[in-house]
Amino acid sequence: MTGRWLPEAGVKSLDKYLVPNEERIVFVVRRHWTIMTEPILTTVGSGIAMVFLVVVLGEKFADLANIIFIAWLVVLGRLIFHIIEWRDSWFGSTQRRLMLIHGLVTRKVAMMPLEKVTDMSYGRSPIGQVLGYGEFVLESAGQEQALRSVTHVPHPDQLYRLLLSTMFVRTSGGRAVPASSTGTESAPAITPAPTPRVTPAPGPSGELREFPWQERIAELLSHDDQPTVPNVVEIDERED
Repeated sequence: MTGRWLPEAGVKSLDKYLVPNEERIVFVVRRHWTIMTEPILTTVGSGIAMVFLVVVLGEKFADLANIIFIAWLVVLGRLIFHIIEWRDSWFGSTQRRLMLIHGLVTRKVAMMPLEKVTDMSYGRSPIGQVLGYGEFVLESAGQEQALRSVTHVPHPDQLYRLLLSTMFVRTSGGRAVPASSTGTESAPAITPAPTPRVTPAPGPSGELREFPWQERIAELLSHDDQPTVPNVVEIDERED
């Protein structure tokens, strides 16, 4: 799995924290190199100051010059640490959540479920517009989430559109349809089963025999055609 938004190193790093057979990586990128602006400027500035002091102090203060040089090596080591940490940090998204993986000594994974994102925007400072990075700001309902903003996002315009398409649209049968608020597809319509037709059972001689309830109705109807004869009560009269 390779491509502009799916570098092999990033996919391997993100894949460790995915649910097997449930999540698909949409994109994964390193944050913009300008996130290391402060360590770079600190190292360069302290290096210039170190060279100036070593030249000025000369051999008279050789011990002090050595201490200054060792201090600058510590600053240089800090820069190298930040570079290694930057190369091993990734910002990515699956079809279900956003993830920010960072930390070299202590590994941290911050994430935000896409279904909880109620609003998302991004901003680009003047320097960000020139150098090509921005900041994503995520809004969610309920409790405060671990991932609320991501700074120094490279290619913010393209990733913003890609992320929006992941949040609100998915492809179904080659046709783009809006996703529901719960992230589940609507159930197919249920067609009622046809009512079975009942056929009378054949009698002993092979003819079709009516059901008992039909025979009972016929019997009641035949009784209604006969005249009703009142009961005659004979009274035995006795003479007084």
